[in-house]
Amino acid sequence: MKSTDYTPRHGAARAESKGARLRAAVRRPVVGGALAVAMLGSVGATVALGDPSHDATAQAVAETTSSAPAVDAVTADTTRLADDRRETNVSRSASREQDRLSTAAAKKKAEAQKAAKAKAEAKKKAEAKRKAAADKKAAAERKAEEEEAKPVSEREFTDDEIAAIQADPAPYGKELAAEYGWGDDQWSCLVSLWIGESNWDYSATNSSSGAYGIPQSLPASKMASAGPDWKTNPVTQMEWGMDYIKTSYGDPCGAKAFWDSNDPHWY
Repeated sequence: MKSTDYTPRHGAARAESKGARLRAAVRRPVVGGALAVAMLGSVGATVALGDPSHDATAQAVAETTSSAPAVDAVTADTTRLADDRRETNVSRSASREQDRLSTAAAKKKAEAQKAAKAKAEAKKKAEAKRKAAADKKAAAERKAEEEEAKPVSEREFTDDEIAAIQADPAPYGKELAAEYGWGDDQWSCLVSLWIGESNWDYSATNSSSGAYGIPQSLPASKMASAGPDWKTNPVTQMEWGMDYIKTSYGDPCGAKAFWDSNDPHWY
């Protein structure tokens, strides 16, 4: 009898039991390399012994061996997907951070530009204000020079100038006298006359008659013909007084002579 025709006693039962164990092993999710080698060895032994179940066992081993790369591929795919997601998340985070930085930089730039514009506008306004003030001052100085060149009777005085004239009206009175053609002799008579009448006080008031001002106009309102500021402007009062003297006495010395001839004095 050939060895290939020999069927050991109870051989089929043992083969079935071994094949069942191999199939059970194949159902496991992952088969290690060492286990696969051991199973291949067992299959070889079975074939050598002429086990009729070697075809089924070989098929099981082949299925087990072919399933390992599939598992590895799934694992690789899973790992790759996880890496892709991680890279995507990192990329998104980097993109968001870049957007945040860009937004912050744009905001900072806009604020800097706004501040620079405001500063430039403030500088421009300040320069315009300084220029306006300088122009105003220059215009005032030109006007003062022009007024200074005019005769006293034609000048327009500022409040500050009027205050100065109130404190010392005589120099302006002398200029007015010169406009009337009166020299130093007439000026001397006029100074003496108005010292006696008011002591050159623009606000002097006669308590009994109501005569007012440097020339002691009676009534006081007569001086309104020389200007509406007759109550406070000594030049207006002196202009009226000199007109009165010229019309009534010809000159200050004539008025002073009349004043001296009366007791109490008046003219």
